[in-house]
Amino acid sequence: FWGNCMVRLNRSSTKKLGELLIEEGLLDKEKLDEALKQQKASGERLGEVLVRLGRVTEKDIAKTVADQFALPYLGVSQYYLPKEITELLPVEILVENHCVPIDRIGKILLLVVSGPVDLKVLEALEQKAGLEISLFVSTTSEIETALDTHFRQKEKVDAEG
Repeated sequence: FWGNCMVRLNRSSTKKLGELLIEEGLLDKEKLDEALKQQKASGERLGEVLVRLGRVTEKDIAKTVADQFALPYLGVSQYYLPKEITELLPVEILVENHCVPIDRIGKILLLVVSGPVDLKVLEALEQKAGLEISLFVSTTSEIETALDTHFRQKEKVDAEG
């Protein structure tokens, strides 16, 4: 079924995010249980709840997710996004899935995510861009800032023009 999708998401760990945070000494079981209850009630991602509660930082979450899926961590704010990159994919899909394309190397598009992204979404992004996707992980706020700076502004200009 996934034959056409070039993105490979291989968990380097079968452990869940909360377990990994406990292992790294960033969280204890009691605080994790409290966050899981809030997550169930709010529908947010576990990482978002933990950051909101002040239990861990966004960077802790991003680096743990990066380790969990054996993906490199990358600070999006360090990148200048050329116009041709920002026009490759529909803004709505990027905003909805908290992801940002940052560069293109040959037939590979470098895409930064803040957490797990559905493989069907990644497959659709590959088809839209006509490129293979190579994933990186960053913090939610860095991705939101990049979306605001490079994509949502463009969306407003397009709507007005």
